[in-house]
Amino acid sequence: MFKAWKFGIGILFVICHLSFVISSAALADGSLSDPTTIGVGARALGMGKAYVGLAEDGDAIFMNPAGLARATNPKLTSMYTSLLGDVTYMVVGGVYPYSERSAIGAGYIGSSVGDIPLTDSTGASTGTGRWGNNIMFLSYGTYLSEIPLLPKLGDVMVGANLKYFSVGGGGSSAVESGAGSGYDIDLGLLAPVTSYATLGLNAQNILPASMGGKIIKSSGLSDSIPATVKLGAKVALIGEEGQALSSSAGRKLYGNIDYDYHANSQVPGLFHLGVEFWPTNNLALRAGVDDKELTAGLGVRVSGLEFNYAYHPYAGISENSTHFFSIGYLGEGKKRELIITLDEPKDKSVIYEDHVKVKGRIDIKEGDEGMPAGPLSLKVNNASVAVNADGTFSADVPVEKFGKKFVEIAAADSAGHTATHEARLVRLTSFADVPDGYWAKQPIENNATVGLVEGYPDKTFRPDGALTRAELATLLVRAKGIKVPEGKARQVFKDVKQGFWAAKYVEIAQREGLIKGYPDKTFRPNNKINKVEGIAVMVRFDQLKLASVDAKPYWDVPTNHWAAKYIQAAKDAGMLKFVEKNKLNPKSALVRAESVEMLAKTSLAGGKIKDLYTWEKGFKPEFTPEQRPQIKASIYQY
Repeated sequence: MFKAWKFGIGILFVICHLSFVISSAALADGSLSDPTTIGVGARALGMGKAYVGLAEDGDAIFMNPAGLARATNPKLTSMYTSLLGDVTYMVVGGVYPYSERSAIGAGYIGSSVGDIPLTDSTGASTGTGRWGNNIMFLSYGTYLSEIPLLPKLGDVMVGANLKYFSVGGGGSSAVESGAGSGYDIDLGLLAPVTSYATLGLNAQNILPASMGGKIIKSSGLSDSIPATVKLGAKVALIGEEGQALSSSAGRKLYGNIDYDYHANSQVPGLFHLGVEFWPTNNLALRAGVDDKELTAGLGVRVSGLEFNYAYHPYAGISENSTHFFSIGYLGEGKKRELIITLDEPKDKSVIYEDHVKVKGRIDIKEGDEGMPAGPLSLKVNNASVAVNADGTFSADVPVEKFGKKFVEIAAADSAGHTATHEARLVRLTSFADVPDGYWAKQPIENNATVGLVEGYPDKTFRPDGALTRAELATLLVRAKGIKVPEGKARQVFKDVKQGFWAAKYVEIAQREGLIKGYPDKTFRPNNKINKVEGIAVMVRFDQLKLASVDAKPYWDVPTNHWAAKYIQAAKDAGMLKFVEKNKLNPKSALVRAESVEMLAKTSLAGGKIKDLYTWEKGFKPEFTPEQRPQIKASIYQY
């Protein structure tokens, strides 16, 4: 016979799978204890093993696999300790996200003891032996809503473990005959029932022996694997989920309670109570009661790593008190996201008003760091806007200038999470006498918006008004973007005096070769310009190559007309699409709308208009990054 000679009452209670008796001929039969009863993870041990309702990170593999569903990045956990200096106990686990709302895991738990005195039936020593118990886990956790054919159950999580058991040792043939292996399964559940409470369930080793849930030994005998049903609850007393107590941002306090029911066993049910307090995001203080034993612990999180320590006595015997240390990799985790949805205005919108209605909502997508969202603040183009209790917001935002505009919405919570959303707008210049449906509405508004043409002080454009030669000269100079110098104009035509309103424009236009005078050195600035004169000017302005004329450009323009080549070149360039029924009426006055239509087809104006509607560039926020505020003022409760 042999026994684990230094084990007291406490170790018998905690790791009875290592307290065994072997005869010189065979290993006595009996139930095999699951080494997870020792406790998995220093975080859980510090809270009296109350962890089923909290289940997160890599420890969820062993305590409640449903918690794996929360993993948004790879996680690792490990623990190593020596019980009473004789029993080594090691835990290793890893979790990998399978999708956004599910994850797979793998784990290992091993306990072993050596130098066990062996005796025969007479009590004589036969040497020493060794014994070990190992479990390997393959785990999966997901949200019920992700499983096809199941009703949408929101945030309810489920999980499962496939477990492989291996026991064995050496030192004598009797010990070796007790070696064996088997498999079993666990099923887990996590269900948030209120905004601050979550219920958990982990049914361990529920596979009946008739279906394989047992250890088959090399001797041919078998051991059952004891089933345990663990019920748990987590209550957030302060922090992101809780409303019970007030707390400054970043602090959390969880209360946990578990109950273990041992099916088909005389072992009484056990209660586990624990609390976990996070005064900061990096430090946790823990305390608990494991049945009747008081426990304590602390945790430190630094750069994606977590270090946990737990103190856990067993059976009231001070010599059985054990210090547990574990280290885990959490990664940076998925941070909470503020999601801004903008209903108005739509991105890439064209507007005419000097203001725009900004309307939308802010939603919060929870992350892993457990920080409370706190109150929300919102700024639109650096102006504070109130956020309603349901996350919606609405505001009128001024749009003072014409052209490309950039509306930026910036949101933040008191924990430092931020989000921005942008809408690109083009505000067009409009005129009271250019209504919807007017044939030249678009080129008039586009040219006016990019600064190539202007209306009158009374906010009209007078599109059907005849264009004078002075007005055409002014239009072309503005279109070229030529700066008009200060001082008096130089007189270049005898009928354009220095005090004439367009004298400087006429001077520049003549100098740039945009216009020509008459042989008598006059310009006749107030004369209405006819269509062929206007066409010739536009062709010269756009530096179009004159076309050969083999046939009439229009039926009322002969091939030998002095402007026929100009007309043909303008027609080929698409400037004259407004001409109807193939009749130009060359001597009729050129109206303002027609001149703007031709201007819009020039390479200079066409380039500016194309850039106006190029949504990928040219939009600037109302304030520079250096001017962006740390959105703290005007806080509104979410």
